Amino acid sequence: MTRHEDRHVRRHKLEGALSDAWQSYCEFVRCICINSAIGCVTSNGISVLPSINPPTWQRASHIAISGASKKAPHTTAENQIKRREPTWGDVKKIIDIVSALAPTNATTLITYLGGSLYGPLHCQLVRNACAHKNDQNLQEVKNLSVLYLAQPIASPADCLMWADTVTGKPAFISWLDDMRAIGVEAIK
Repeated sequence: MTRHEDRHVRRHKLEGALSDAWQSYCEFVRCICINSAIGCVTSNGISVLPSINPPTWQRASHIAISGASKKAPHTTAENQIKRREPTWGDVKKIIDIVSALAPTNATTLITYLGGSLYGPLHCQLVRNACAHKNDQNLQEVKNLSVLYLAQPIASPADCLMWADTVTGKPAFISWLDDMRAIGVEAIK
């Protein structure tokens, strides 16, 4: 392989890892929000009673879609198609989603899922820039450089290797650490 080919293979591997990580985080957030709405037991052994009726993922899905779009849910409507659901990991939408579902552990979910760690927000921004390559999205990624020990980038995926200013870890690993920390606390 030439150096040019190596760079493209590396970029594709980084984009794949980023996309997988983001999709996994979104599925995790979906699971804890839906389970909280239909009733579950937290990792601390606290019972969370159903906040929706009927307590089904389809009803929770409809309410989440409504919450994300800031609309009142229809009284008995359900959603059967998962691709219509909101982006569960979206920090800018999760507070509205959790508020609409109104589980008894809403404060915990909002505190951690809608919190101040950069991981989910940066992961989403860079993943979207990788999926929708254009100069504006690349510039949004470049704007993150002030928060990292950064090198110039040609592609959004290149920023995954920027260094976290506190830990020195690659930015992508720092984002994964943030998402793990959020997950541990959100399920309590």
